[in-house]
Amino acid sequence: MPNAPVVSLNAGRNDDLIAEVARLYLNPDQKIADLTYGKGVFWKKTPDLDVTGSDLVTVPDRPYDFRSTPYPSGSFDVAVLDPPYIHSPGKHNTAEQYQGGTVQGMSMRDILQLYRDGMTEALRITRPQGFLLVKTKDTIEHGRQVWSHVHLHNIGVELGMYPKDLFYLATRPPIEQRWNGTTQKHSRKNISQLWVFQTPKSGTTSKKSAGRVGLN
Repeated sequence: MPNAPVVSLNAGRNDDLIAEVARLYLNPDQKIADLTYGKGVFWKKTPDLDVTGSDLVTVPDRPYDFRSTPYPSGSFDVAVLDPPYIHSPGKHNTAEQYQGGTVQGMSMRDILQLYRDGMTEALRITRPQGFLLVKTKDTIEHGRQVWSHVHLHNIGVELGMYPKDLFYLATRPPIEQRWNGTTQKHSRKNISQLWVFQTPKSGTTSKKSAGRVGLN
């Protein structure tokens, strides 16, 4: 419903979420850089947007590491970042999906550092007062909660960006076939988050941008 208000909690898939986000923040006049393009599933419901995709694995013409791209500084209105965020995959299907090299054996500390590096690069290529969209999901590591969306909020603020909006995507938890009746200590995560950061007027980054990520 185009006249309905844009809401923060959405159900469905990533393209459903992006279509809702686009109603507030994206338009065909903007140049959008998707730094983790994958197969382009984000954009299936918004074909009118001007999206330049890059990906180490799936975009042969632009096989760029999202932490270091050849784009000139300030050359895009919007940058989008959705790196793999499942830690220590081992034999998990994400290891095959991302061909093993991106998150194989990584801890959440490592993955959050990837986010920091990627957000720093995304900020560089985005014009002042542009937008950075960052997708993530909270998780459990070694029996402890990792509030990834909170860490990304803090990284964005340290980089000098304004956390303008936070969207949620709810999906059915894929646990029915894998549930073995073990004692449950935390709720299963069936909600992911997408931050909308606004870049600063100056386009400069914080002095903290090169720092390491810590987990308490």
